[in-house]
Amino acid sequence: MSKSALALRVNRQLIRAIGDTLDGVKTAMCVFDDQDRTVFWNRSFLNVFPEHVGKVFEGEPYRDNLRRFYLARLSPADLPNIEQFIKMGIDRHHSQMRPYSFDHRDQRVHVSSLPLPNGQRLRVWNSERLARSEPLVIAPQSKAAVSDETAELLDRLPDGVMLCDHDGMLKWVNQAFVEMYGCQDKQACLNRSFFYVYDQAWLKEQNVETQATKTTRVDLTEQLNFSGTPFDITLPGQRTVRIITQKVVHQDTVYTHVDVSELELQKSLLLQTQAQLLELANQRTLYLEEQMLSTLNAIALARDNETGQHILRTQRYVKTIALRLRAMGHYLDELSDTDIDTMFKAAPLHDIGKVGIPDNILLKPGRLTEDEWLVMKTHPIIGENTLAATKHEKEHSHLLTVAQNIAGGHHEYWNGEGYPRGLRGLQIPLEARIMALADVYDALVSERVYKKHWTHERAVQFITEKKEIQFDPLVVDAFLCETNAFYEIAEAFKD
Repeated sequence: MSKSALALRVNRQLIRAIGDTLDGVKTAMCVFDDQDRTVFWNRSFLNVFPEHVGKVFEGEPYRDNLRRFYLARLSPADLPNIEQFIKMGIDRHHSQMRPYSFDHRDQRVHVSSLPLPNGQRLRVWNSERLARSEPLVIAPQSKAAVSDETAELLDRLPDGVMLCDHDGMLKWVNQAFVEMYGCQDKQACLNRSFFYVYDQAWLKEQNVETQATKTTRVDLTEQLNFSGTPFDITLPGQRTVRIITQKVVHQDTVYTHVDVSELELQKSLLLQTQAQLLELANQRTLYLEEQMLSTLNAIALARDNETGQHILRTQRYVKTIALRLRAMGHYLDELSDTDIDTMFKAAPLHDIGKVGIPDNILLKPGRLTEDEWLVMKTHPIIGENTLAATKHEKEHSHLLTVAQNIAGGHHEYWNGEGYPRGLRGLQIPLEARIMALADVYDALVSERVYKKHWTHERAVQFITEKKEIQFDPLVVDAFLCETNAFYEIAEAFKD
C-alpha cells in the first residue's frame, strides 16, 4: 500500500473514531473534503437533520445537502430564492471562523466549524429542544418587555438595540434605534417586523444608484436566522450598520445595531491610499526595470556580433507568434496582453550571456572548432545567471524572470536534444520556445561575415521540417500562419 493510500485510510479511521465519540455525547458531526463533498457523518447528524436520512451519501456535494436543508426550513415565499440561500450557505461554510446558532425544526442548533490541514472541513452541531409550548411566567414583565431600569440604561447607549419575539416581531427598541432608522417613535416600531422598519428607512431614498446598495430581503432573512454571526446592512446616506444577535431567555432575541459608517469610510480611504501607493511603487519598479533593461541591452549589443536591427526583428517575431498562438486558442493562460508585452520587452536579452564569451570565440569570422563551440554553448547559462543576479531579493521581477527563461532556454529542442539542459517539450518555458523559432528564422535570413543569407522560402521550409524536432509544433503552426508578417518585418528592419 502506498504512503498516500495509507495516510488516507488512517485519516478515515480517525474521523470515524471522532464521530463515534461525539455520538456518545449526542453531538452531530459531518466532514467535507476540499471540493465540498461529503466525506463522513455520524448518527447524531441524522438526528439533528432528519431530512438527510436515507439521502445523504459519501461524495454528495454540499450544495445538494444544503438544498434539502433549505427545503425543510424555507417558507413558501422564500423558496423561489433557494439558490441564493444555498450560495450564502456555501460562502458561510468556507469562511466560518466563530460559532453561531439558529433555529431548525423544533431545536435550537449551535454550530462550529474547523478547517483541517488536508483541505477538509469539520462541522459540529449541538442542539437543544425549544420550549415554546411551555407557559411563560413573567408576572411583572408581562406588561413591558424590558423593565424601566433596563430601558433607561439601554436608552443611554449610542448603539441601537431591539428585542424580537420568536416570530421576529419587535417587542422593544431603544431611542438610538429609533433615530438610526428614522422611525417616528418607539411605538411605531412595536409589533412590526424588522423588515418593515428597514423598508421604511429606504422609502424616501430616490437615487437609483443608492437604492441598488440596499440589502436584499433574501440576504437579510438568511443573516437574521443565524444569531452570533455579525453582518452588515446598508442605509441611505452611505451609512453602514453592523448587526450582532444574541439569543436570550424565553426565545426572545436581542439585536445590537452599531453604526460603522465612519469605520467603513476609513477602511475605504485606506484601501484607496494603499492602491495609490501600490501604483506608485509599480510605476517606480517599471521605471527601474526599463532603465536596467536599457543598460543590459546596451551591454549585450556591445559584446554581440549581431546588430541592433536583430533585436528589433526578434522582438516583433516573438510578439507576432504569441498573438497568433492566442488567436488559435493555444496557451491562453500564458498569453495575456501583459504576458505578451513582457515577452516583447524581455526578448532583446536572449543572448545577454554572450558577455561571458571570450572575444576570440564570439567575434571569430569563421566556423568554430569543437572546443570553441563547447565554450559558446555556455552562453545560455551565463545569461540566465546574469539576469538572476540582477533581481532584487525582496522584489521578485516577473519581467526579469521571463528574460531569464528566454536566455536560458531558447537553445533547447522540443525533442530534448538541445542545450544547455536538454529540456524536452513543455519543460521548456513558452517564451523560450517562441524565441527559439524567432532567433533561428532571423539567423537564417540574415547575412553575416561567416555565412550567406537564406531566402525567406528556404527558411520557412527548414523550420517546417524541424517541427516536433527542434520546435514546438504549435509554435510552428502559428509561424506558418504569419510567414508574410515575418517577411515584412525582415524587410522593414534590414541590417
